[in-house]
Amino acid sequence: MNNHQNAIFHQITNFLKTPLALLRVDLKNFQFNKICHFANHPYLCKGLFSYKKIVDKKIPNFCI
Repeated sequence: MNNHQNAIFHQITNFLKTPLALLRVDLKNFQFNKICHFANHPYLCKGLFSYKKIVDKKIPNFCI
């Protein structure tokens, strides 16, 4: 890598450091438990189970 390529590479890495660091912080603070609390919302589970029954009736199981 010559000096010109080296300078461009360092500019790109310096440009990407801040957004990637912020994204890493956001992903650490993101809590999946806030999304997947079906136990607190039984009506969601009921809807999912009824949907599964409908799908199972329409699509035969060929994996037996």
